Amino acid sequence: MKKRHYIPAIFIFLAIIVSVYYVFFRDNEIEIQLDRSRYIINQRIRNIDLERFPMRLQLDFERLLRDFKTIQLQKIWTAELSFDLTHPPYFDLRNIYLISFDKIAVYDKNNMNSIWIKQIDHDIESFTLVDGNLLLLVDSMGYVHAFNRSSGVESWSFELESTYHRNNSFPPLPFQISNNEDKRLLTSIILFPTKQDIKILDNFSGEVLYTLDMEDQIYFVSTYDQMENAIYVSYGNRIAKIILEKR
Repeated sequence: MKKRHYIPAIFIFLAIIVSVYYVFFRDNEIEIQLDRSRYIINQRIRNIDLERFPMRLQLDFERLLRDFKTIQLQKIWTAELSFDLTHPPYFDLRNIYLISFDKIAVYDKNNMNSIWIKQIDHDIESFTLVDGNLLLLVDSMGYVHAFNRSSGVESWSFELESTYHRNNSFPPLPFQISNNEDKRLLTSIILFPTKQDIKILDNFSGEVLYTLDMEDQIYFVSTYDQMENAIYVSYGNRIAKIILEKR
């Protein structure tokens, strides 16, 4: 190899080493910083103070709003239900999910063709869609059920606690933290508040990966703060900031 080719080859080699280092040893730090920058920009755009806009721009904005006064609503389909709903309808890209006491009925949201119907042993208290094509149901006796959205086959289940009973302040609903929200994660996890602790569940198996004992009754849990990698928990007469650590 001629000498003039040495320098480009060295630079290429160093670039490969740096890339491998960041991909495998830095927890996607570059992507994390990019996500944070996108989040900040998005929040600033969504929270622009319109009162500070120039008058001309304000007038143009008002004209655009007037142009949308012709917007209207139109029924695409209607369907008779043979049962009463106890929750609002839930939906994803394909299906609509209807809950009536201890029963969940799943339909094609384009034409209301029935896909599957399941009845569990107790009334359904909460419903959450999570990754892996799964949905989570928590019943009134504290059992968690994970069903495949397409087939209705139960993937896993477990009992939270025998003293589980829902009231006005308990329990906060479980929610998912995905790789899109935290680039340090390889797969999605579920944060599951119970009466006095918060569990981390594996999204696909339902395995309890970690339990944090709050030592008092939990009342409210915030959504996931992507900037701080944290949640904020109201328990007893206190509030706590709890970060998600990845070791």
